This record gives sequence, structure tokens and C-alpha cells, in this order.
Amino acid sequence: MKVIKVINNNNLCVLDDNGREQIVSGKGIGFGKKYGDKVDPALIQKTYLITDSELQKKMIAMLGEIPTEYMVFTNDMVEHFKRVYPSKLNESLLVTLSDHIAFAIERKKSGIEFSNPLLDSIGEAYPQELSLGEYCVEQMRSRLGIEMSRSEAGFIAMHIINAKLDTKMSDVYDITKMINGCIEIAEYYYQEKLRRDTVSYERFLAHLKYLAQRLFQNKPLPQILGNDAVFVAMIKKTCSKHYKCAQCLQEYILKTYKKQINEDELLTLTIHLKKVSTETG
Repeated sequence: MKVIKVINNNNLCVLDDNGREQIVSGKGIGFGKKYGDKVDPALIQKTYLITDSELQKKMIAMLGEIPTEYMVFTNDMVEHFKRVYPSKLNESLLVTLSDHIAFAIERKKSGIEFSNPLLDSIGEAYPQELSLGEYCVEQMRSRLGIEMSRSEAGFIAMHIINAKLDTKMSDVYDITKMINGCIEIAEYYYQEKLRRDTVSYERFLAHLKYLAQRLFQNKPLPQILGNDAVFVAMIKKTCSKHYKCAQCLQEYILKTYKKQINEDELLTLTIHLKKVSTETG
């Protein structure tokens, strides 16, 4: 490895033997180094391979500001998430979560903590991501000696969701709220709580996530079922109660988020609602 940029005494930007730019960290690894120098592999404690040039610039800037201890901790958490999480996570997670964790710790040391108004909604729509957030908070306590509230687990979960969806953090907020709102409306419509322990509910929740993601990323919705007039008439007749519930969800999404869902989506929601309400009742 050859040095292409000295970030500080503990961090270097290097070019590896395959011509890839990497960031390496280690105590004193950058001391006295200059462009073109070789790096002693024995001094490397962490290696960060970031392919996106803009993310790499942000990473280099952060390494000059954030304590190495927090950076190493965040990297360990991201590696853990990647091992246990079923979906691919965007490489931006290391950068955004490092910045968030460092800032959250500094706030905590100053006696400032934020409550997360979405905590219950995140637990409802994204229980696995919240569980990972809780794991991270526990590791902050055991490894860094920093006690954080459960609200912080919710904020970390939002970063994981954002890295999964590869979208804006503001969209994560709206997506989570929309999913939770749809569930609340369905439960109000049927006048009973939907059972969370059924396959039908899991499929309904998965579809709401898919729908919300496409709406807030402005991606087109499928238009297949709605073209079959006979099928549409049959669903409206045999599942009229559930179709009306789907229309309630359509109205909520339009009024709250100014997003329109088509006939295909109404039919799909109707089928999911019929199944989930039958297993609840």
C-alpha cells in the first residue's frame, strides 16, 4: 500500500496493490508519512473501502473530526448489521451512522437527549431494524460506557432503513408514518386489532413497505390487474367490504402525502386486507 493522502496521525488514504483507494486506520499510522510512502501492514487496525468518491470525501473529512474510537465502533456495528441483515445496505451507512453516533454521544455528554416520535411506528413497521438499533445502543453502553435511551435505537434503525431503501432520510420518516397510518386505519375500519403473528399480516406489511417505497421514490406502480374489467368487477362484488377499506387507505395516502394509487393497487390491497382481516377475526 502507498500513501496518497495523510488525513491525520491515525488515518491515511492509500492505494492498495490492486489500484483501489482505501482508508486505513491505526494508532500512529500517519505520523511522519507523506505522499508515496509505503504503509506498514502491521500498523493497520481498520480498513474502509468506499467506492463512491463523494462518500469517500465525506469519510476523510469526518476522520479528521470524529474520535477514532467512535469510527471503529461504528464500523464494527455496520459489519454486524451486514452479517445478520437479509437485505443489502448502501455503503453510505458507515458515513451517515458514524456522524450520527458521534453527534449523539456529544449531545449525551452535554446532557441533551432527543425523544423519537416515530419509535412506536418503527417498532410496528420495522421490528428487525429496531432490534438492530437496540443492539447498537447496548454495545454503546458496554463498549463505550455511554447510556442511551431506546429513542436512540429508533434513530439508528432509521439509518439502517435508509441504507436499505437507498433513499432520503425524510422519505424514511414519511414511509414509516404512512405504513403505520394504513395499519391504524384498517384496524379502525374492521374495529379490531390485526393479528401480528400471521403470515397474512407479514405479507400485508411487506406490501405496504413496497408501496410506500415506490410512492416516495416516485416509481411507477404496476398496471396489470386493473386492465381486466371482469376481474375488477368480481373483486368489487365478492370483496366489497375490503375494497372499501382499500379506498379508505387510498384517500388517506392522497390527503396526507399527495400520492395517488391506481386501480391495481386498490385490488392488491383489497386481497391483502381480506386475508389479514379473516385471520384476525
